[in-house]
Amino acid sequence: MTASGGLRRQGDEPIRVAVIGVGAMGVNHARVYRGLKGAELVAVVDTDPDRAGSAAARFDCAAITDPAALPGLVDAVSVAVPSALHAAVAVPLMDAGIHTLVEKPLAASEADATAMIEAASRNGVALLVGHIERFNPAVRQLKEIVAGDHEILAVDARRMSAVSGRVTDIDVVTDLMVHDLDIVLDLIGERVIDVTARAVMRGATPGEGYVTALLGFEGGTLATLTASRITQNQVRELQVTTDHRFFSVDYSNQELRIYRQGRIGGAGGDPTDSSRYVLDVGTERVFVRRVEPLAAELEHFLDVVRRRAAPLVTGAQALEALRLVWRIHEQIDREAR
Repeated sequence: MTASGGLRRQGDEPIRVAVIGVGAMGVNHARVYRGLKGAELVAVVDTDPDRAGSAAARFDCAAITDPAALPGLVDAVSVAVPSALHAAVAVPLMDAGIHTLVEKPLAASEADATAMIEAASRNGVALLVGHIERFNPAVRQLKEIVAGDHEILAVDARRMSAVSGRVTDIDVVTDLMVHDLDIVLDLIGERVIDVTARAVMRGATPGEGYVTALLGFEGGTLATLTASRITQNQVRELQVTTDHRFFSVDYSNQELRIYRQGRIGGAGGDPTDSSRYVLDVGTERVFVRRVEPLAAELEHFLDVVRRRAAPLVTGAQALEALRLVWRIHEQIDREAR
């Protein structure tokens, strides 16, 4: 592989990949790569040799404890270490010409995010950020539909569940709400001009909290987002109000429904008659071919590495979502004083 990111693989030869960090998310990356046509899982990497060895035995690949051993062995990597370590791991690999998928959130600071974006640019390698809901087929269908003649007026996103032992190092906005911030920015495609946020924080870890944010966009669209780690039920919903439809997405079940209230004319059938009758709300369930979003994401990553596609979630887009995360943090801190 060259320093400019040229693949040593030819034609349809498998792309050699490694997964760095084999906690819960990294193990899922390894599992999916192991079954993907066009990928060869060469190694798993973890500073814990026991964890690396266990994952390597499970997926029949090499166990490595230092990412510095990867140049020359692989063409691409998934980075699934804690977010504070993303830049330290990813930048040297991109400088070595290795294409990189970094799990969300992209970074813990703007400096780290910028370092990764610049490393990808100067080395001519791909940087894809793992905002997995972009690959949810219901979300992709929704985007295709509203991209037509629909004007988005308001968006409501809710991502709530009980306390998780999986996440103890980042807060609920950075862990959960960032998914929906990314989706909302992509759907609306306008600059956020106003942010208001309120929070209820409980427990001993940053992840135990309930946050609601209201975003005002340049064109007048409003978005309300709620994320919670203290709600005794799991909710993963996105609702979009447009000028003549209402859309509802169930992320978990990959379902998309469209609602519209019909009307008929009054006396004489005059459509401008103020006495027109309101009909029941009509509901349509859109056919969505279900897929595992992570499998779709990693397949897309392979296409990006082969230069058959542009990254669906770029470093710059992921940084914009993080900037909103930090603005929400500022609002919460201001209210807490």
